[in-house]
Amino acid sequence: MTHMTFRAVLLMLGLASVALGAPPKKGIGSAKEDDESPGQAAATGPSGADLALFRAMLWAFEPAPMEIRVLAVEDLGLLGDPRGLNAAAQFALDPNPQLARAAIRAIAAIRHPRAEEILSNIVRHPTIPEATKVWALESLPFQNTWSALRFVQSSARNSALPYTVLNTARRVAQALPAQPAAPPPAAVAPPGGSK
Repeated sequence: MTHMTFRAVLLMLGLASVALGAPPKKGIGSAKEDDESPGQAAATGPSGADLALFRAMLWAFEPAPMEIRVLAVEDLGLLGDPRGLNAAAQFALDPNPQLARAAIRAIAAIRHPRAEEILSNIVRHPTIPEATKVWALESLPFQNTWSALRFVQSSARNSALPYTVLNTARRVAQALPAQPAAPPPAAVAPPGGSK
């Protein structure tokens, strides 16, 4: 999907949600009709988080000055909403290093299994620039999960990685604990099985 098509879809979705959230026109009636409970007003329009995510995505894909787009991509991470991860992942592939670095920062700011998966896939990807892979490797420990720490340690032993990426992995792995904590225990089925 091209940037313009994605932008058009976002714009239509945003306009539809704002139009649905517009308060209805009031006619002449009793005072009871004018009273709205707080729950009623919140249910009619998009929530603040939805609107903020929509605006950040719209500005990120908007053909605007690079500084504005970089800030919008970073906002995707500051919002902390995992729904912004796929958009940020698209910018991690951008040939512009400013956008790619902002995307890595945004992805790393969201502690979510999908964020860890995206960062790991960036390191493994064969055609992504080495600088982007280095940023992703340096960001992975901030996910603070067993699997992220294990991935960094295994990358430090992966001689198939480019030289700069391998050296970064070794440097980051040296700063980690020698043995990461054990993975979380698997859920144990109750004795007797389920019915």
